[in-house]
Amino acid sequence: MKQLFSTLLVMLLCSVAYAQQQDSVTISGRVTDYDGQPIDSASVWWQNPQFDIAIEAITGKDGHYTARVPKGKYQSVSAIYLPSYAHMAMKSGLPEAEHRLEFWAWDFIADRDTTLNIRYNRMEAYGLRAFRIPGAMPTYQIYVRPMSLTRFYQWMEKTKPESILHGEALGDIKQESQSKDAKESQWAPRPEQLKVTVWIDGEEVPVLMKQEIKEYFDANEYANAYLLTVDLPKHPKAGLPYRVFKVELEDLENGDRGEGLYYMEKEIYVK
Repeated sequence: MKQLFSTLLVMLLCSVAYAQQQDSVTISGRVTDYDGQPIDSASVWWQNPQFDIAIEAITGKDGHYTARVPKGKYQSVSAIYLPSYAHMAMKSGLPEAEHRLEFWAWDFIADRDTTLNIRYNRMEAYGLRAFRIPGAMPTYQIYVRPMSLTRFYQWMEKTKPESILHGEALGDIKQESQSKDAKESQWAPRPEQLKVTVWIDGEEVPVLMKQEIKEYFDANEYANAYLLTVDLPKHPKAGLPYRVFKVELEDLENGDRGEGLYYMEKEIYVK
């Protein structure tokens, strides 16, 4: 009887492990800088809409990481070597040239084993979103707020803010009408200073229009962001239920670089 119980327990544990295996996927890759050098001890996080960390992976000396991630859609994936992250590096005394901003992938879809290689430097592709306008030209529109660390420090030196809000939930804050005297927090380059390269499912597509817009934080403050119009891929890939947009940014004035990903589920309509 005891042996039978042990056998049943082993079978049950194997069944649970198999079910968990079927409900999760393996995400792996390398985290490097723009020279291809691996970043050791970088954190890779899968996050919910409150930016709470659901899954974390840490890179090894070769920059490689592996994570077993429950299937589903995650608001974001971010990556950074924490001691170099600007908010921490300013306090630790790390030389300014070694300060960094994180990589972001938005609306990440974990539906299959995936290789996700990550690069980051001193610019974020923050809030990345892609969409199409029904009845308009056959193009994609991409929203992004480039955040240059060099420009951020210049802004801080110029304005000397008392505090910087970071990670605060803003969803319940009532917005007032914009003020005519609203001040700009210029953390992104101007259009002539910003180089943008876009890929859709690995295919580079032309950037047809680059519009600088205002993103208001409140009635009295805004940052400069961008609305990009890009062409459709000439050789669209079949097989995936979503498109992967990759946007690479470079500040031509100070050399800050960064990139981000956006996962857009394909539109399926009744014919």
